[in-house]
Amino acid sequence: VDSLSFPIPQFIVIGKQSVGKSRLIEALAGETFNFVSGTLGSRRPTVLEFRNVPGLSPSRWSVFDENLKRWSSYPVQEVMQIVGSAHEACGQNVSELPIRVKVEGEDCTDLGLVDLPGFRTYAKDDAMQALAKKIDTLVFKFMNDENNIMLCVEEAGDAANLATLGKAKQVDPTYKRTILVRNKLDKYYNDLTPENVNKWLEGYGDLPQHLARFAVSLPHWTGDAMPKPFGEMRKECSERDIETLASKKASSRYKMTIGFQNFRNFMEIKIQQLFADALAPMLTRLKNMQEEHEKKLQVIRQEMETINEDNILHATRSAGITFAQSFVFLMEGALSSEHNRNTLEEELRAFHKYCAKTESLKEDELMPTSFEDLDSYIAYLRDTVKLPAMDVQLNGGAQFRRLMYEVEVFTRFAGLGKKLEPVDVIQARGSGLRECTWQDVITQLMMQTAPTRMRTKTKYVGERLKFFFAEQKEATVEFMLGLQGSPEEHMYSRRIPKEAQVIERNDTMKRCIFQAFDDACDRHKSRFMQMWCDFMDSMFQSPLMLLKSGSMPSIGDDFDEEKAPTFETTKARIEKERRGRGTLQSALREKVKQIPDDDVKANDSVKMVERIIEQTFAVIRSVVADHMQLYSESFFLLPMLRRLEGVMAQMELQEDDKISYRARKSVLEDERKISQGMLTDLNYCVEAVQRFKVTYGGGQ
Repeated sequence: VDSLSFPIPQFIVIGKQSVGKSRLIEALAGETFNFVSGTLGSRRPTVLEFRNVPGLSPSRWSVFDENLKRWSSYPVQEVMQIVGSAHEACGQNVSELPIRVKVEGEDCTDLGLVDLPGFRTYAKDDAMQALAKKIDTLVFKFMNDENNIMLCVEEAGDAANLATLGKAKQVDPTYKRTILVRNKLDKYYNDLTPENVNKWLEGYGDLPQHLARFAVSLPHWTGDAMPKPFGEMRKECSERDIETLASKKASSRYKMTIGFQNFRNFMEIKIQQLFADALAPMLTRLKNMQEEHEKKLQVIRQEMETINEDNILHATRSAGITFAQSFVFLMEGALSSEHNRNTLEEELRAFHKYCAKTESLKEDELMPTSFEDLDSYIAYLRDTVKLPAMDVQLNGGAQFRRLMYEVEVFTRFAGLGKKLEPVDVIQARGSGLRECTWQDVITQLMMQTAPTRMRTKTKYVGERLKFFFAEQKEATVEFMLGLQGSPEEHMYSRRIPKEAQVIERNDTMKRCIFQAFDDACDRHKSRFMQMWCDFMDSMFQSPLMLLKSGSMPSIGDDFDEEKAPTFETTKARIEKERRGRGTLQSALREKVKQIPDDDVKANDSVKMVERIIEQTFAVIRSVVADHMQLYSESFFLLPMLRRLEGVMAQMELQEDDKISYRARKSVLEDERKISQGMLTDLNYCVEAVQRFKVTYGGGQ
């Protein structure tokens, strides 16, 4: 509950000077006192805490020391001097720093209130006017606090003269937290008659019916000495108020609003009701904590059952299978998953840090040769390529799609990296001992460097894919945990969030599942890389046989006006495409035939061979880039999605894992005891708070 703000309700006493605020506070305290505040009156709030202690007489007075942070008891006269000095220290100014006074006695009313400086109706000079404005500002700050209940003290009179009540209405238009106390009722006895007494009690129509109001008389006397004990005089005043107004035919329905004793009873009940109402946020928080610990205890018990010697392997495999299924859901697209979302820039920077740490790729393998650093490459992707979703934070399947765009761009920057020299062509052509065509020479020269350059790019793609999948592990667990209570919960198995809680709590289980995932990722990466190398070797070994040109027709001016194809036009299109797919081969072979065989023209031959190799390599590079997404999905992503459940089902535990599980069981037993004790305490607290609210809060 430490994170919960618990505003304790308090009463603030407001009113003009000389309306009897101090005497009302004395009546609540059960004895007289006089705060000596000088000629300027009070200039700071005085917080009074009244505590009823049966048998304690005389009352015990204490002042809170702000420096020592503790209460110190003093004789009442010394308390008066301390309070007066605190007011005098303000000079012509006011202070929000309160003086805290505690009164404990057998005649005190159990409540806390704040005595605020009185509103000034007259100021003789500019200094006093400035002080009056500061006091108004201070008092209104307390009045605007929704946790403060205003005791608005007015002199008995008709409702039209209730100036302080008008100020209260400004901040509390419905009088929800306003209590009107019309003081000095005995001075108004003679003005009340059987004809007007009920109208006066009603406020002559100016006071709303729901406004809590009281009419009281308080003890007063001439001279310094009280004729009777203060408590006795207070009781007599209360009884006299009731008898007098009853003799003037006051309606019985107003009886409970007349006299101090009725006011005191109301205040005691009101403070209990306010406190009970203020307990609502705490009760809600306690119930939430109760529910949380019930769920936690259930998870602990479930985990304790799963890590029994006979269930450890089965429970780990079961959780791993659920994890694999959730990984598929995440890759298909889960809008509710927020964990580990990254922009492409964040993803690339994290990948470069990963490669620097693991040394999986060298510096020259991480960057295309056309770019100086990562910043320039990112700027190219953003400004020139305008790569989709470049600056959108993504994870799962959407992030994989964006990754495919990036690796395709990266692959297209592959180059031969070496300028062809005449000696290379001569050596490849041979000494004439065997027949060697220019086509064989081109193939031999390409096989010397081209596959290596392309493998570098493919290696980058493989590491990017591996890094991507590794980053989805925690995202998958977070997705599983986030399903409970989400709008998507009904779309998935109920086991997913339950298994996620066990995985999240059990480090050994999580480590085993993640290790199995990483091993599967490594195996698929190796197969993917081997497949790509075989594919590229076949491309470079027979470049003039395997290369096909595209058959997509060019878009003309009348593209939008084309008609739907018929059977005859479809046949014609197929024949045209079949002829067109050999265009690239024919063009390259024609160029090969044009290469001169005469040694005198060796330099021309070298230049022509170099141009053919560059053109062929560019086509192969484009084919590889075009097929990157297809092969990545077919030979990396889909096998991961389809076989991961099988991998998890075949998971085996090492002896170290079994030892960790045994240690975990001991930890769980301690957690269970702590959680069970906490739940017992919470059950008691909830029951106690509910009982208090029902008893003192009107059953609400």
